[in-house]
Amino acid sequence: MLLNSMWRSAGVRIRNQPGRYSLLLATILFMMVFQALFANHAFARAFAGISLTLILLVALYSFRTRRIFIVMGALLVAASLVSRAILEFHPYYALQIVAPSLAAIFLLFTVVTLVSRLFSVSQVTLDTISAAICAYLLMGIAWGFIFMVIETVVPGSFTSGLLRRVPGAPPSNDEAHNFVYYSFVCLTTTGYGDIAPVSGPARVMSILESIFGQLYLAILIARLVSLEVAQSVLNQR
Repeated sequence: MLLNSMWRSAGVRIRNQPGRYSLLLATILFMMVFQALFANHAFARAFAGISLTLILLVALYSFRTRRIFIVMGALLVAASLVSRAILEFHPYYALQIVAPSLAAIFLLFTVVTLVSRLFSVSQVTLDTISAAICAYLLMGIAWGFIFMVIETVVPGSFTSGLLRRVPGAPPSNDEAHNFVYYSFVCLTTTGYGDIAPVSGPARVMSILESIFGQLYLAILIARLVSLEVAQSVLNQR
């Protein structure tokens, strides 16, 4: 009740005002911009962990769905945070796979929740647009974690001078940032070529991300445009 009162007093529950999805979007953009700016800083790794934690918690709060999905999301968040905390002190090989895998699963789970929300609303608002952008950005971040898992399980899956993974060492902040960068290159089908997939799993996941990225934009734009047209027609009557 106290948390809900705080959010309400901050204006995030007022109709047509920046809401929980806008708050999630601001958190994602904050992480992406400042992590890039402070990539070589001494506290870059700690900042990356804190920013990812904020995204997971705000994403969990943004759920407007049945309680079972909220419980599932909370369990995934808790497992991801605990595994990442242990990994900071003990670079177990299994945790190097489990931690990013749990983060990717939760982020993709959030994407599905946001998309289902977009197909249930009846009008386009600022929060609706924020939810659409959040789903797209979270998809790119989630795939970055997937690529990190692939490189951990199959070393040498990507060829690039940017990736200098030390076998047995925990994933570095630069490594995570480079995989997220490559993920968005695939998602937007930009194709710079500075990082290239070599192994079979890396190539398959790169192709799938490119396909999902293009389908998402095409379907989502069609959905939002149809809602806006329907809303305009109703307002003119």
